[in-house]
Amino acid sequence: YQRRVRGSCQTAKMVTLAGVLVVLLVGSARGNENAVGQLPVMGWSGYNAFMQNSGHCDAAGASGYNQSTFVESMEALQRTGLQALGYQYVNADDCWIAENRTSDGRLAADPTRFPSGMAWLADQAHSRGFKLGLYAAASRETCRQYPGSQGFEAIDADTFVGWGADFVKLDSCGGVLANGTESWDEQYGKWSAALNSSGRQVVFSCSWAVYFADCAARYAPSEWGEHCGVIPWEDGLIADRCHLWRYGSDLNPTWHRPGCTLNPLSGGGCGGVGDVIQFASSFFAANWRSVTGPGAGNDPDFLVVGCPTDGPCGGGVGDPPLSDVEQRTQMSMWCLLGAPLIIGSDVRSLSRFALSTLSRPAAIAINQDVLVARPRVVRVTENRTVLLRGRSGSGQGHGEGEGQGQD
Repeated sequence: YQRRVRGSCQTAKMVTLAGVLVVLLVGSARGNENAVGQLPVMGWSGYNAFMQNSGHCDAAGASGYNQSTFVESMEALQRTGLQALGYQYVNADDCWIAENRTSDGRLAADPTRFPSGMAWLADQAHSRGFKLGLYAAASRETCRQYPGSQGFEAIDADTFVGWGADFVKLDSCGGVLANGTESWDEQYGKWSAALNSSGRQVVFSCSWAVYFADCAARYAPSEWGEHCGVIPWEDGLIADRCHLWRYGSDLNPTWHRPGCTLNPLSGGGCGGVGDVIQFASSFFAANWRSVTGPGAGNDPDFLVVGCPTDGPCGGGVGDPPLSDVEQRTQMSMWCLLGAPLIIGSDVRSLSRFALSTLSRPAAIAINQDVLVARPRVVRVTENRTVLLRGRSGSGQGHGEGEGQGQD
């Protein structure tokens, strides 16, 4: 995948998005548009809506997570006009994989949840103008205890490509993989090389960043190499391997996780929407931003716009749900941050307000701007963080907010 940035910034204007002051530098630049994943990915995943609770898929009550759910969600994305706005990736997260590999060592679809198989699901997606994403894990097992890809990187990449996958999310739930042939560096490198040589254009989403940062937060920088492996942001390594990378804790559909205090050197943050925004000024978030650009972006996790405002959306029991305004703030900030816009709520039953929030052309235009400029924090005070992001053409942009890290 080729990536390049050229051009310069020239002027600045201002606009307000959901109470968030945004100032975008106006300039001219273009990333290479001949490969996939050059702009932030837009689409849907059923993880938050159907199975975010911890534990194995069956124990977590993932009965609503199946091929019918996916086809119905494709139809909802079409019916609501979201597909026409750019939401084109339909991604299966954990729980699609069968309990065991086939006799020839390949992954297979869970026969209960996806009885028609993933090649069939890819055909359903492609026939409707969508792209299909699949999940795997670099570890021996996925986070829900299904077969992982450790030692099977090439064969799993070949299987996914053969089925017609357009997006791969590679997790890692097997503990620290610091050095050696099964290190994070090696495994994400093997997957990247396999996808690049497959002849198919596939967006590659990595979780290497968050696992490295969680590890590094426990050691002095001089010990990172020994305990956590290669530093992914050095020399832009992660940007060469991956189109996007998860860099914080799993997002929960709440503003702030009760009982969690953000440490500036925390590896993953606290997991609420407001926490993610506050985490933008942290040491690790700044380093991940330093290597972003066309075809290489930070992923703060799914959009939870559309989750119920009066109850959980797969989040922890007792976490206060997001209000409509807080959900709109998430959309605004994800657009400013140049984050993937992957909807995590049930698109079959979006409220009018949620659909309006997800459909805002001005916000989407900021997110999808071809400059793909990296946002940077220019000022942090006790209750305000100011971010600056460049934009091509005429437009606006710098984010400024007050309160509990709510930029």
